[in-house]
Amino acid sequence: MKKHVRLTLCCAAAVMLAAGCGKKSDTAETTTAAETTEAEITDKGEVTKLGQYKGIEVTKEDTTVTDAELDQRIASILQANPEITEITDRPAQEGDTVNIDYVGMKDGVAFDGGTAEGYDLELGSGAFIDGFEDGLIGANVGEERSLNLTFPEDYGNADLAGQAVVFDVTVNKIEEKKNAVLDDAFVQRVSDFSTVDEFKADTMATLQEEKEQSAAQQVEDDAFAAAVDNSEYSLNEAAVEQQYNNQLTYYENMFSSYGFTMESYAEMIGQTEDEFKETLHTAAENAIKQQLLIDAVAEKEGLTVEDADRESLAENYGTDLKTLQDTYGEDMVDQTALIYKVVEFIGSNAVVK
Repeated sequence: MKKHVRLTLCCAAAVMLAAGCGKKSDTAETTTAAETTEAEITDKGEVTKLGQYKGIEVTKEDTTVTDAELDQRIASILQANPEITEITDRPAQEGDTVNIDYVGMKDGVAFDGGTAEGYDLELGSGAFIDGFEDGLIGANVGEERSLNLTFPEDYGNADLAGQAVVFDVTVNKIEEKKNAVLDDAFVQRVSDFSTVDEFKADTMATLQEEKEQSAAQQVEDDAFAAAVDNSEYSLNEAAVEQQYNNQLTYYENMFSSYGFTMESYAEMIGQTEDEFKETLHTAAENAIKQQLLIDAVAEKEGLTVEDADRESLAENYGTDLKTLQDTYGEDMVDQTALIYKVVEFIGSNAVVK
């Protein structure tokens, strides 16, 4: 199983390659850098006192897999793999999946985006405009139906919003989904195993591996966060502000693309807009501290990026090294590889309780 990568760093190199990761704590927080035409400020400040970063005591998470966790995982596998039966002796009903060809016409002329062949549609899913799915309930395989419908007034395409249209639909196939049952037949359908016992044992082993990986990552996260807290810094405020403004621009653009504002997003997470901005500013400060600590530890321990580090980074991101370097540049790849190396070094030198 491929190692799941979860960077805890905020520095620009990590962010460029691992946008969108979660955070472990206030001192191990990931943010996302926005594109900017402003030249990056290279003087971030300095570590004025390098505190303890080796021998940090951390507590490892419990990696025991419970019967309840195994049952929950198996239940999710069953839900994701329902029994599908092709129906030939009755018409379509809600919950069935129909395979259809359709042509949408406005004033007798087919409109863009209104035509498809071999489309699978679950009746009752609400994927199509009101009346489309209901209009196919009761249809038999091979039946053709004309659906006289009206697009909603707030439809995204202004040319179709509020307009009356006709969809000519042909039903090619009807399939019924039923809840799967954990038996040998199900196991043989979804895996390379033959029996339920073999399948359960493999699922248990997978859960165990996932927990071990999560616990190992958590040890690194906690040790690194403590190392950041143990040191003292003199930050270049201009670099902090640049980091903050980049983050602010990124979030503003992202929120705009989804049709809401920073204020509305802040409300969703229980903050005011000013509180959210303060969170971003704190994250920017933490990002600079983390970057300075990485450089300081690397220098003191003589840690440098080697080919094996670069190859490991590319593997973690599911690509090859050349593609990674072509996409982000050799310097950015090396900066990110150094982050991994230092974080792993601090974690491997932690005292695990």
